Parts: sequence; structure tokens; C-alpha cells
Amino acid sequence: MSRITEAFIKANPHIQIQGSGGKMFTISAAIDDMEAYTKLTDNMFEQILYSSSSKLAEAREILQNITCRRLYKCVGQTQTEVRVEVSQKKLLEWAGCVARSRPRNDLKHVTLQPEDFVVHIINMDWGMKEKNPINNMRFYCKNDPTKAYQISKDQVSKLLPERFAEQLIRVYCKKTDERTMEAAKKNFAQWCMDMNFSKPQDGDVITPEVT
Repeated sequence: MSRITEAFIKANPHIQIQGSGGKMFTISAAIDDMEAYTKLTDNMFEQILYSSSSKLAEAREILQNITCRRLYKCVGQTQTEVRVEVSQKKLLEWAGCVARSRPRNDLKHVTLQPEDFVVHIINMDWGMKEKNPINNMRFYCKNDPTKAYQISKDQVSKLLPERFAEQLIRVYCKKTDERTMEAAKKNFAQWCMDMNFSKPQDGDVITPEVT
């Protein structure tokens, strides 16, 4: 979930958008009314950013941090052995698991909460998830331009990969002070071990005690 999305979710109950017949809608409900939906422009960002309502304080702070480049810091990146389909609910559960995955070594008494973490899934592929896109393509021969042929992977190139999809799991921490980040990285490394995910990048440097 992006930080802008997070801000809109927090602002959602407190912003009313007039739709057809004068009916009022929240940001999330505006999709059900075309007149209200057409009012969801970039102006929504500025409406929250420049608001003075105490109800929009949390959302406003998030957008202010974005415009001032005070962003969440990446704790680390890992990978699964096989592709996983993860819901938003599952990502929130994983954030809680990261917060609770405390290694045995001392974390300098830093307290970490589930809401301190954001887990983000990045899927990269060639347009067909784990399938080879060449298998769905047909080619023509000059000798018979009326007939399409399927060709093998080896006929395309010896350099084509064995796998056509990659899934990355990145964890971000909302608190960016040095002590919290040190603890968060150790928690993250421990979580990767518990989940049998790949060792975090630069894990030997970041978390020597748990890797």
C-alpha cells in the first residue's frame, strides 16, 4: 500500500463528495456514482494537504511528509521460493509477524508495533506470470506465409531464462531513527528465517547475529 493510499484511507470517512441528486459520498464510495467519481481528481491530494480540519490531521501529516521527502525507510528485501498470492489482510498479518519476530540478541529495548511496518509485494514477469510468453506466439515462414508455426524456447535464444517471473517482498519501517531501524532490520532478518524466505540482501552486514 502506497503512502498516498494510506493517507486517503485515513481521510476517507471525513471527506464528502457530492454526486448525482445531491447525494454525498466518501472517497471510497464515489466509484458508485459517476458524477461523484469524476470529482476524484488530483485536487483530492491538495484538499487534504492544505486542510485545517483536526479529523484530517493524520492524513495531512502523511502527505506533508511525502512532499518534504520524509519517506518510510526500506528495512530489507527478500524472496519466496514460489510465487504467493497475498491479500491486503495477509500483508497486515505479515507486518505484525515482523514486529513480533525478535531475535535472541539484545535489541536495545526498542519496542516495535505492527503499525510500524509496511509489507509490499512486487511482481515482475514477462506478461504471463510464470509462463513463457513465447509459447503463446506464432511465427511465419517465408516459404509458406499462410501458415503459422509455434517454435521452441531453444529456437528463440539459448539465453532465455528458466523462470519468467520473480516476486520480491519489501518491508518498510515508518520510524526512521537509527536505533529503531537497527532493531527493525534484525526483526526482518529473523522473520525471513522463520518464513523460510531468502536471506535479506546484505544480510551478513546488516544482521550478522541472526544470519
